[in-house]
Amino acid sequence: MIKNEEMNENVKRLFADAIPDTKWMEEAQWRIDNEKWLDISGKIALKVLRTLRKKGVSQKELAEKMGVSPQYVNKIVKGSENLSLETITKLETALEIQLIEVKSYQYEAEVVSSPVSDVNSNAPGYKTKLELVCCSGQSEWNENEKPKAA
Repeated sequence: MIKNEEMNENVKRLFADAIPDTKWMEEAQWRIDNEKWLDISGKIALKVLRTLRKKGVSQKELAEKMGVSPQYVNKIVKGSENLSLETITKLETALEIQLIEVKSYQYEAEVVSSPVSDVNSNAPGYKTKLELVCCSGQSEWNENEKPKAA
């Protein structure tokens, strides 16, 4: 049976020979700092993998359609690649799917009337101006919100 002193010596030797691993803290911090795009990249990877399976296309065939290496496609489907818009577009074209959507903005206008002096006379009048008051993520005008001509 090993005595406590002998065990302590064995543990000390193990720690003396061990290589300190300081990279894990840096890697964990990097994951925290890049959490948002890593999450999106992971979702894109899942959609790509599901589409490949559904269409019966291999990663190698996808790489050929995109004009990239099979190794790069492998990085994409792991979900840890920071994808450029160019790469996303190539994926969408090769797989005939939509991965991201950029919504166009609708601007709502408000007609505001304010009293002003008439330039040609001293009589007060009203001048109408069109002010941009806000915008929203809707892609088309809602008929109820469409600004009317002044």
